[in-house]
Amino acid sequence: MLRITFFFALVVVYTFSAPAEEKIDVEKMEKFEDIPQQYRDLIPEEVATHIKAITAEEKAVLKELMKDYAKYKDEEEFLKAIKEKSESLHEKASKFHNFIKGKVDALGDEAKAFVKKVIAAAREVHAKLLAGDKPSLEDIKKKAKEHMGEFEKLSNDAKEDLKKNFPILTSVFTNEKAKAMIDKYVEN
Repeated sequence: MLRITFFFALVVVYTFSAPAEEKIDVEKMEKFEDIPQQYRDLIPEEVATHIKAITAEEKAVLKELMKDYAKYKDEEEFLKAIKEKSESLHEKASKFHNFIKGKVDALGDEAKAFVKKVIAAAREVHAKLLAGDKPSLEDIKKKAKEHMGEFEKLSNDAKEDLKKNFPILTSVFTNEKAKAMIDKYVEN
């Protein structure tokens, strides 16, 4: 779940802060080292460890399962499908899922609802990419603007809650450069 959240955060930060001539092909990121250093430095240790631990065979299983992501009603059902395909991947995914679930469960109701919405959007984008259906840059920008607007409407307590539990995600939504770029490139 956090891997997907980070993926979404990476897309947002990259989309609105990278120079136009610097392009990252997310689809070609096969291993942790393929992520540009400036973004790798932002990845929490737990996430980096998870990403590095997934083998090429396990990535193939994930890609296969994500092609039909819509048929899984929730994370638990998705984890069952993983277990049927790869016990080792299931063990890693379950451990990571429980870690993230603990962080999400620690949030207050307002912050939790926001994070769940962002995670759902990131999961959808990630699944589309894995299925070969690349979303347009404009669609990603519009979704990012929606989430930034929703973040701004959160109470200060919810923002602090997010900052404590999801500092990278929070930094995306509080980055003035990212907000200015979104305002510049996406019409209200």
